[in-house]
Amino acid sequence: MKLKVFTKNHCPNCPPAKKLAEEIEEQGKLPVEYHDVDEPDGLAEAQFFNVLATPALILCDDKDKEVESWRKDMPASKEIYDKIL
Repeated sequence: MKLKVFTKNHCPNCPPAKKLAEEIEEQGKLPVEYHDVDEPDGLAEAQFFNVLATPALILCDDKDKEVESWRKDMPASKEIYDKIL
């Protein structure tokens, strides 16, 4: 599994999502991919996962299929870990 994080540079709600993702990444329990939707590659990935607003966190399985998503309202890290255990 991995966590995809979708943010924008001037999004006022994105810093807490980035911080949460960094904490998860530092704990080493889940790989994290960061996607800036202001960039062409990030926007393409956001379109693929139907991300219409930031921030968005999408938990994907090993085949890149969405397992769970959080859009705008960010979960606690425990909620994410509960999905992978």
